[in-house]
Amino acid sequence: MRVAIVAGTRPEVVKLAPVRAALAAKGGFTPVWISTEQQAALNRQALDTLGIAPDVALPAPANDASLAARFAHVMDQLDRAYEKVQPDLVVVQGDTSSTAAGAMAAFARRLPVAHVEAGLRTFDLASPFPEEGWRCVVGQLAELHFAPTGVAAGNLTRQGVADSRVFVTGNTGVDSVRLAAAGLAPEPATEGLRRIMVTLHRRENWGEALENVLGALLDIRDHVPDVEIVFVAHANPALRQRVFALLEGQARMRVIGPLEYTDFLRLLKSCVMVMSDSGGVQEEAPVFGVPVLVLRESTERMEAVTAGVARLAGVSRAGVAGLACLLLTDEAERQTMARALSPFGDGYAAERIVEVLTRHYAQRLADDPISRLNAG
Repeated sequence: MRVAIVAGTRPEVVKLAPVRAALAAKGGFTPVWISTEQQAALNRQALDTLGIAPDVALPAPANDASLAARFAHVMDQLDRAYEKVQPDLVVVQGDTSSTAAGAMAAFARRLPVAHVEAGLRTFDLASPFPEEGWRCVVGQLAELHFAPTGVAAGNLTRQGVADSRVFVTGNTGVDSVRLAAAGLAPEPATEGLRRIMVTLHRRENWGEALENVLGALLDIRDHVPDVEIVFVAHANPALRQRVFALLEGQARMRVIGPLEYTDFLRLLKSCVMVMSDSGGVQEEAPVFGVPVLVLRESTERMEAVTAGVARLAGVSRAGVAGLACLLLTDEAERQTMARALSPFGDGYAAERIVEVLTRHYAQRLADDPISRLNAG
């Protein structure tokens, strides 16, 4: 079977690389990597780090295009790619524009879709925007849903997806951490200071929320004298400009990044806490026993909060600073989070996904050995 793997952002590359490797190792599958170049520079950086050469690289959407125009561009380019590749199955991951466009273009060509990291929901289309909408769309179109947790699987079945099409596999992001972090030494401490890492990039955290968080970081620095705060800045120029304007040159604060994947893991491994609005960080940090303060009012990964590896900090200046200072001045409280077990799996999600694909399509071919799904 020819399996088209659609990815265009760094998180997609990181989380689909183990699936590609597992498909290639299994036999009977030919993975075809289609790069949408949605995040051109970060996407290419992740591909190079993980040693993946795309089989098809599409023209990148214009940086100044609207969200709708970028989506339309990606969907049109993917439709052309499917015509050329003639896949039997399309695999998408997560909740980006590439994810939704990949699923919609496949649906228009009557190609079956498998959704990796399926079932995540906040049940609020405005938060995160547009990701909540994109993953809901894919949830309606996919034939196979690979949910990272039982909670995510339950979200799908409650929305009417048949149990027979939903599989709990764990999160493939944990697979990548397991594979990439083996033998990686943590980044050395700076003058014996405890390190906090911060990332912030979601649209709902632009503007006032960003100002609140940056102010909270200064408050934390002033209240806790033995910490260093490292802000890993996103590539978005407007965000970078504001972060550098407020934090650059401040004592015990560094603004760096974007980082290559392995460098990011080395930094994360060295931290006593991470503050982030990233879903991937909520999955990666618990692997190293690093507590996560989620810089959002809600999260589609409430399993992390329930398990005790993460806490919702919101985006108010007082709330973020207060919760961070509590954990930094109460080691027993911080250790409670550090020792909690991650709900996102054991790092072998990709193998489970490929086993499901093998069973699912072997049965279909056995039922109808003459025809092959959308054979080219």
